[in-house]
Amino acid sequence: MPRPQPVLADRKAPARSIPGAVAIIPARLQSTRLPEKPLQDLGGAPLIVRVLEQVRMSAAVRTVYVATDSKLISDAVTEAGGEVILTSPAHPTGLDRVAEATRLLREDAEQDPEAVILNVQGDEPFVSKTGLDHLMRLFEKPEVRMATLAAPFDSLSEVVDPNRVKVLLDRNGRAIYFSRAPIPSGYGPDAEPLHHVGVYGYRRQVLLDLAALGPAPIERAERLEQLRALWNGIPIHVAVGDYFSIGIDTPEDLRRARTYWGEGRSTT
Repeated sequence: MPRPQPVLADRKAPARSIPGAVAIIPARLQSTRLPEKPLQDLGGAPLIVRVLEQVRMSAAVRTVYVATDSKLISDAVTEAGGEVILTSPAHPTGLDRVAEATRLLREDAEQDPEAVILNVQGDEPFVSKTGLDHLMRLFEKPEVRMATLAAPFDSLSEVVDPNRVKVLLDRNGRAIYFSRAPIPSGYGPDAEPLHHVGVYGYRRQVLLDLAALGPAPIERAERLEQLRALWNGIPIHVAVGDYFSIGIDTPEDLRRARTYWGEGRSTT
């Protein structure tokens, strides 16, 4: 049976048949592997501000908020002209923080259960604008309830790195499983994992339902919030393309990102 092939989005065909998404960037101050990660400097601005700037450039997004429980993060975002939604410090995942922020939004268009909410992780300053648009185009099909992004790996070293999350797809472009481990165990040319990029789109009601369900056992084991959806039988459609991104989890990731930024490179 043929393996799923990466599908490159048409860069000249932005999503037009559905309203733009509400993007919410969850951010907490403390991180086990990189303390005060959202406030780390990247090219003269805090990391969380760089993520905000990148998401704002997407044609698929109509408004962007940062959801946080930290005054330091809130101050950094507002000083940069961004909008903040203050949330509880008790959330176990970014999904839960984004769900609370979604409940707090009051505009009529944001109360529609079919509205698309984008959850862009607060450590993705190079998230692809084209990738966000591709992801939004998936929601032109009403049966798509949740979606995410993925890209081919550049090297074997990334496949075996537990800080690089892997995803396997079925023949219809839906996620089978996500893991920090190399999957499948006998991967090769006929069964290659893809690099998962930390962006999720949800129908509003699906997001709220997932938050109400609470963490799943496999979610806790892998420390991957998207597994809550698969555990509960919610398909995750995947937009695949050359959507290079550096998710920042460790000091080494931050050094790499600073080098990339200093070279004046950016994503499309």
